[in-house]
Amino acid sequence: MIVRILPSTPLDLGDKMKTSDIKFLPKVELHRHLELSLRAETIKELAPSHGIEVPDEKTFKERFLILEPMKDLASVLNKFLDTQKLLSSKEILERITYEACEDAFNENIKILELRYSPTFIQQGHEHLSFQDIHEAIVAGKKKAEENFPMCIGIICIIQRILPVKDAQKVTEFAIDNKETFIGLDLADNEVGFDSKPFAPFFQKAKEAGLGITVHSGEANVPKAPRYVMDAIEYLGATRIGHGIQIYKNPEVMAFVAENNIVLELCPTSNWLTQAIPDLKDYPIRRLIDAGVKVTINTDDPGIFNTNLNKEYEILVNYHQFTREELIQLAKNAGHASFLPPQVKNKYLDLIF
Repeated sequence: MIVRILPSTPLDLGDKMKTSDIKFLPKVELHRHLELSLRAETIKELAPSHGIEVPDEKTFKERFLILEPMKDLASVLNKFLDTQKLLSSKEILERITYEACEDAFNENIKILELRYSPTFIQQGHEHLSFQDIHEAIVAGKKKAEENFPMCIGIICIIQRILPVKDAQKVTEFAIDNKETFIGLDLADNEVGFDSKPFAPFFQKAKEAGLGITVHSGEANVPKAPRYVMDAIEYLGATRIGHGIQIYKNPEVMAFVAENNIVLELCPTSNWLTQAIPDLKDYPIRRLIDAGVKVTINTDDPGIFNTNLNKEYEILVNYHQFTREELIQLAKNAGHASFLPPQVKNKYLDLIF
């Protein structure tokens, strides 16, 4: 266990935010994939028993980290597979869930939403049922909540690249476990995988009380803003995972703002997948100026070697965000969280 309780150091109350003070800000994260949140130490420990030798740091980085922009989103998604091989037992799943929550706590995250795909974890691990996977993850979450002052929600992911029949199975599983899931998501590369065929599943999930978030508008392709509109109009999304490309279309930005749709922005991830060319040019100011509600997230902190403090540093160093603006991001995320008010409200009080 590596719990680090943050000291009660007063924050700089001036307009200019010091990066050294970022770690003391209470935070909320809505978009963090559990499967790609593994600690480096845990990967190095587990890899040899799964047939992956990691003799030195160079090999580890080559096999498990993305540190420089890759040629496209598909290339990034393919590199996830080595980490996926390690998710082979209930014990490992419970452990990595607990560790992911502990790491978030040490970033001063008070409200955390983790998401995972049962089909992605089960691939190559067919001895694990969806229920086995979920029970292990819930056990890790509950253990974390017993040890750390934070609240944690779990979102279920449908992989859009798999057959529609698989999406139906995942949706039914999520609804059957709606007491321990807070939302349903559609993920993976959306180029060539239309979201509209999944609309009936998301409508059913919404009727069952699950929140709806959809990965959309991530890749730098001409149709990206239209993909976001489809996610909202057909799937009923109230939150969009990424959505960064809507800055290119003023009409879509206006629609998103007017309908109170929240974007789950992930700066480092968007740079590494080449969704945006340079962190200095990240269009967050354009989105905010257009009235769009944005939140800041890590996406895959393990494989991208990031955390929420680092993401905030990007905003301060490249975009001159003030302390008040960073707090507003946490407020946006807190209000948009799918966790029930009776669960999250006491933690919202630490932010507001």
